[in-house]
This record gives sequence, structure tokens and C-alpha cells, in this order.
Amino acid sequence: MSTMRLDKYLAQALRLSRSAARALIRSSQIEVDGQPCRYADASVDAASLIRYQGQRLSAPDAAHGYWMLHKPTGYLSATRDDHQATVLDLLPVSLHARLQVAGRLDKESTGLLLLTTDGAWSHRLRRPGRHSKVYLLQLAEEVSAAMVQAWLQGVELHADGHARALGVECLDQRCVRMTIDEGRYHQVRRMCVAVGNHVLSLHREQVAGICLDPGLAPGQWRALRAEEVASVDA
Repeated sequence: MSTMRLDKYLAQALRLSRSAARALIRSSQIEVDGQPCRYADASVDAASLIRYQGQRLSAPDAAHGYWMLHKPTGYLSATRDDHQATVLDLLPVSLHARLQVAGRLDKESTGLLLLTTDGAWSHRLRRPGRHSKVYLLQLAEEVSAAMVQAWLQGVELHADGHARALGVECLDQRCVRMTIDEGRYHQVRRMCVAVGNHVLSLHREQVAGICLDPGLAPGQWRALRAEEVASVDA
């Protein structure tokens, strides 16, 4: 990375407009090499230690974009479909070029959906066993201790082998938070069927180190922060 202005660096690293980056700098929230910096035209490079709210920022990669979307129900996790609405319909057309879905949610599921133009990053994110995914489930039947034990030990998915949960937290009689580290077709729904239950609603809260931003209403999106992008390779 060659030398660039601090406001340009922040705009790329945090996926902000240049005016928003300058506002951050004026607010004294940016440190350069251990010192607060309020000069938008300050020169920085790959060797500069730049922090925002105490977190070190990675050198920006202007070649790729990374976004999170709070997916509502009724949208396909696809880039195009001739007959049904897709998640790209929720984003401005200016972002559509080369965009791909990094880990799908089925049409009726909600929550965190990641999109990117970086195919290699998407592949690393989706690799089985590498990153956990956390789901909030509302179930048709009460959850028994035997169901929880079966999920943790592993259940057989018809014609698709063995699948288990890394963790199960019972929030009430019919609501659980489940963590898995795979992403097979309708895996969580099928794991519930395998123990004699049925998912009424499925909401994804987290993938790897990236949590759904609580400030995003269904259908809203934002660019990932540099530390969120980097968490995939942590």
C-alpha cells in the first residue's frame, strides 16, 4: 500500500463515505501510531498503526466489498431469480456487480446474511468445520433433555450422514440457541426433525466473529468493518 491521506484510508478500511471518515477524525476517535489524530490530510501507509475505538484497523482493500444484511423472510439467498425476489433486491444496484452470497439462508429464515465480491474470502467463510454459526430457533414442540443430548451427540440426516451441534442453550420451553460449524442444506431444520420437533422460525445471529448488528432492522444492511472482515482469518 502506498502513502495515502488518513480520510481516504478510513473510508476504504471502514467502508465509509469520505465525509463520514472526516467526521470520525474530527471527533478524535482515530489514533495514528498511538496518538489521537484530527487531521484528515495526515499521510499514512501500511506501516502505520491506526486504531478506531481501540481496535487496530487492517490496511484497506479497495478491490473488494463486504456487507452484512439483516435478511427478512420472503427473499431468496441468491443473486438472481426470474420469478422470486432475491436479497439483492434489498441492496442498491450500484453494489450488485460481482456480488455473491457467502453462506445462504433459506427463504423463510431471517437474520445475518453476508455478501461480498471476494470469492476467496467467501470460500474460507463457508469451509465446513472452520467457523461456527449461531441460530435462534422457535420450535413447535417443547424441548426435552433427550433432544438436547441428541443434538450434542449427533443425529442422522436422511441420506446426508451425521450432524451435531457444538452448543445448545435452552431459552425457554420452545426456544433454543444452537451453534453448529457446518452449513449443509437446511441442516438445522433437519436436525430438529430428526429428534421429532419442527422449526417454526429460524434466525441467524452470528457467523464466525461477525454478529448481526442490532441496529439493523429487517431489510437493512451496512458494510463490514475491517476487524469483522479480518475475523474470518483469525
